[in-house]
Amino acid sequence: MRYLLTSVLILALAACTGSRVVSRQDAWTGFQQSYTSEYEIFSDRKAIMVVRPIMISRDGVQAFGVLTNIRRRVANGPIVETMTSRGVPLQYERHDRLLTHCIDGCQRAEVGIIKLTPAAFRLAARTGLPIRVQGRRGRYEGTVPGWLFQRVLAGAQ
Repeated sequence: MRYLLTSVLILALAACTGSRVVSRQDAWTGFQQSYTSEYEIFSDRKAIMVVRPIMISRDGVQAFGVLTNIRRRVANGPIVETMTSRGVPLQYERHDRLLTHCIDGCQRAEVGIIKLTPAAFRLAARTGLPIRVQGRRGRYEGTVPGWLFQRVLAGAQ
């Protein structure tokens, strides 16, 4: 019984770590941001993909999206060619290709954002957002859970 309670507690704590929402106001720019901690949606021995839904607002104007970070654990960094969800192309914008997570060597990464409309963000809060990435050096597939989008929407209130 004690083992069962300990296991349930560990699982509950692990579930909470991915659900943290950060809401902050940048006094200098006036932007209000709400986003989650990074959440892993794909991993194999060659690559890993983490995401974080985000909402940014200022002066009543809002922007929605999903920040992406795709890292390769082997030589040569990822080069994203297309991102789709349920066969529909996503509006992906690459921000940078860089070296990250440098502990014993560095992993090459591509970071970017999937831009979403307010309606698409709210739909993803109900259904999740499946993502299929076709890259020059690999394919990555995973689903951003709906509860991450829900947390961002709730945190922005």
